[in-house]
Amino acid sequence: MPKYLEGKRIFLRTLQKSDLPELIELMDDRDTLVLTGSVFPNTEKEMEDFYERCQRTDSRVWFVIVDKEENRIIGETGFLRIFMHWRATDFTLEIWDKRYWGKGYGKEVAALMFDYGFDYLNFHRMAIGVVEKNDRAIKFWKSIGFKEEGRQIDGFFSEGEYSDFVMMYLLEKEYREKKEALN
Repeated sequence: MPKYLEGKRIFLRTLQKSDLPELIELMDDRDTLVLTGSVFPNTEKEMEDFYERCQRTDSRVWFVIVDKEENRIIGETGFLRIFMHWRATDFTLEIWDKRYWGKGYGKEVAALMFDYGFDYLNFHRMAIGVVEKNDRAIKFWKSIGFKEEGRQIDGFFSEGEYSDFVMMYLLEKEYREKKEALN
């Protein structure tokens, strides 16, 4: 399958229907799903619906993250809720395979997506939302330049407790100032 964006250790390509079983298996970890704000397991039907949404590029662009050496999917990334007239989008990046956590794969993916989003698609702003209790993710997003801009107080409920949903952003000029550090 064609590589759309390529880094040193990973490449990004569009989601294929044949990827769904592998993604379902990767995403079938309740502890990881909770960190991303999910509360229900991913069913085959939901994944098929997700696949169909990913085939339309009017408001989203979606990729699977593939380890070049092993040629296996390790996560997913994309832009959703794209507003071209505002030059803004929401960004997501999820490394589902825990063996790849804390090894710089997320930063490599982010660098590719920032180049694509800011330099090719001409975005001015990217935004994300992070469950507050996901300390690892908040530290990651801050390390690549995202800044907190607000909170949805008690916006997420899981395992008997509420957590804030932390809203973060990155502007094009801030990305350009940090670009060398990311690559």
